[in-house]
Amino acid sequence: MVQSQLLMIDGETGEFKYEDVVAVEGISKSKILERAKKWITVYYKTNDSILMDSTKVHKLSSYEFKWKLIKKDIPIELFFDVTIRSKDNRYKYDFSNFKIGKKIQGNVDAMDLKTYIDRFPHEYQIYIEEPIDTEITNAISSLEYFILNEKLKVEEDDW
Repeated sequence: MVQSQLLMIDGETGEFKYEDVVAVEGISKSKILERAKKWITVYYKTNDSILMDSTKVHKLSSYEFKWKLIKKDIPIELFFDVTIRSKDNRYKYDFSNFKIGKKIQGNVDAMDLKTYIDRFPHEYQIYIEEPIDTEITNAISSLEYFILNEKLKVEEDDW
């Protein structure tokens, strides 16, 4: 039985990776970098340092969630790299190096996400993948809105 994979996978390395180039007409390279740094600071509120140079912004980010294995909730702390590179009128985002673990005295003690997921039967893997894919997809959408509008998108209640 082959299960469809929900998370994006790099064709060369086999690792989970979300990346794309986004066109943003009329926005300079420096303005994109400035907005990317603001976004990464506001969206990922952890105190981890942000590395920035003339072409990119980079941060080790984290996301906590729970997934259900049969009847047990399993708490997860996901760590991953977010890199945003810029050129005039476009930027490239890269969410990669996904790991699951804990931060101990400022250092991440973690295992590769693919290794972690592969430890569970196929029918339960989707429950790990869904919240991760949803979070990264939301982050990508938020980043795109922020680069264009220089503010976070306010979600409306859909009731």
